[in-house]
Amino acid sequence: MRKSATYSSGEKSARKYRALYAEQESALSEKLRGLSISFGHGLTIPCFNEGEGIASGLHSLRPGPRGQALIVLVVNAPGGASDESRASNAQTLRCIRSDYGEGENLGAFAHIYSHPAGKLLVIDRSSETPLPHGQGVGLARKIGADLLHALVDEGLIESPWIHCSDADAIFPEDYFDQPELQSEGSEAALLYRFRHVEGDHREAYRVALHYELSLRYYVLGLRFARSPYAFHSIGSTLAVHANAYARVRGFPRREAAEDFYLLNKLAKVGSIRPLKGQALELSSRTSSRVPFGTGAAIRRLLDPASLDLQTYTPAVFYALRAWQVALETACEAGSSSPPLAELVGQHAQADPRVDSDLLVRILGDRGDLQAAEHMLMTGGNGLRPRLLGHFDGFRSLKLIHALRDAGLVNIPLEAALEEASFLAPQAGTPPTPLETLSEHLEAQEFPIPSLGFA
Repeated sequence: MRKSATYSSGEKSARKYRALYAEQESALSEKLRGLSISFGHGLTIPCFNEGEGIASGLHSLRPGPRGQALIVLVVNAPGGASDESRASNAQTLRCIRSDYGEGENLGAFAHIYSHPAGKLLVIDRSSETPLPHGQGVGLARKIGADLLHALVDEGLIESPWIHCSDADAIFPEDYFDQPELQSEGSEAALLYRFRHVEGDHREAYRVALHYELSLRYYVLGLRFARSPYAFHSIGSTLAVHANAYARVRGFPRREAAEDFYLLNKLAKVGSIRPLKGQALELSSRTSSRVPFGTGAAIRRLLDPASLDLQTYTPAVFYALRAWQVALETACEAGSSSPPLAELVGQHAQADPRVDSDLLVRILGDRGDLQAAEHMLMTGGNGLRPRLLGHFDGFRSLKLIHALRDAGLVNIPLEAALEEASFLAPQAGTPPTPLETLSEHLEAQEFPIPSLGFA
């Protein structure tokens, strides 16, 4: 049975976003309207230095339950990109013409092609108008998503979900079906399952699986700590509701971590829901496209001089849980709540794995205690959303880093998996194959607990 998302924010947000914040490429919606075609679904993919590697992902796409899809491919290069990267982008454009013909010109920087899934719209921000320095993949994602948002707003795309992925992703057959069948209507974003697959480099695959394990360990650590931000932030796995996208002013124009910052904002206007169904297949390649992330981590870990993968000790999640529970207790108590430092101390001392004095000191040094106390004193309606909205995924990460720097140092991933009490048994058994271990951790991400802002 098809479900239609009903996330409400109104036409006003869409109009304001398009008027004040949308990229100029969103005006291509007028030219698409002139072609008298409409779509059931929309997907945007940034493409930089991919050569012919884009072909496999594009070939894997199929139409969705609402009909044909519009795939917006943003071939881009940042200012100052190397000649080699520009040549690779030119190869991508030649590959598309070879696979899909000459297409139809929609302007100096855009062509549209017929595609088995519907239409492929290629925006060229490499050949003549590269992206400004430092804006990279964030701006590339924003260009494509802004256009899809405009098309949803104008009724030229029926589904409200703006799908975002990457050039190295292979899409499952039910890719466009999953949101239609699983959305409950209140989500700001949906997250596809993912798994890394083996390519030509066996060692890169092994390293990618270790990195994937570290991602799952981190999310499960946040889940244990009762954080409302316990979800993956992987740009290739996103489907964002158009209304929520406008409310948070779209993708940030960053050269990395744009997915993390977007989801951090989206979690404050709606729920973030992981999807069940077939997984996206992600390559295990190295990358220098962005300064950090999966590809950069694989490249770093393949360096013979690199240490084994280190991650946060479970102790930081025990400490974060004491802080989160203290905040929840204070919200429930309202004006009758004892001082927050006292609450933190009580909950920390209740867990022998938490250094109470260290946690209180770090929270005080960072100003977290003072900021929370001020909000608690202000009180009023919406205290819980304000408090949990302020102490968000970014501030949780900063607190974890502060605890790490204060003595709760990183440890090898294998040791963390063995020591973490919040993981189900057998998660850290050394003989377990990496693929099986990743599946074991992923299974613990469901069912999704109710930890939102309500």
